[in-house]
Amino acid sequence: MKQTMESMNPLSSERDIINQRRGRILKRYETRSSLTGTVVLLMIVAAIVIIFSLIFGLKIISGNDMYPAFRDGDLVLTYFRPSFIKNEVVIYKAGGAEHCGRIVAKGGDTVDFSAEGRLLVNGVAQTSDVVFPTAAPEGWEGPVTVPADAVYVLGDYRTQAADSRLFGFVYTKDIGAKVIALLRHMTL
Repeated sequence: MKQTMESMNPLSSERDIINQRRGRILKRYETRSSLTGTVVLLMIVAAIVIIFSLIFGLKIISGNDMYPAFRDGDLVLTYFRPSFIKNEVVIYKAGGAEHCGRIVAKGGDTVDFSAEGRLLVNGVAQTSDVVFPTAAPEGWEGPVTVPADAVYVLGDYRTQAADSRLFGFVYTKDIGAKVIALLRHMTL
């Protein structure tokens, strides 16, 4: 008898209808919320990828011009910037290839080499952590003054590096990025 009373009660069937509608509305709300969350997450990831690709980059070092700091196959993090300072390690294009080297002189600086294998910038011997002697290129007729829109780049492996001694000045438009971190050291 109780079941027949409940089934006959109009309030019970209205509650069921309201509960069904509430369930459908909640389901739609949850679907929209998860869809909105997914879209927002994808937009954030896309923004990070775009920012990373415009400001930062990853490069694999080719060659041993910067040995022992960087070796052939090392992975480095780079930062794109329009101006560069002395002692920064940069990725640049010269001789039809990409190279890695250290800026030793900027526009207006005078570069020369001593007979003892030292680099002279503005007449001052440069002391650094570079353990290899800095020999002048064959047929050197220095000193030379670096043009305003260029830099003089040397590799740390001074006896073997292909750098400004071979290519000449590196113009700032040919510099791709500054190396800011070594991410993976290639083991020999």
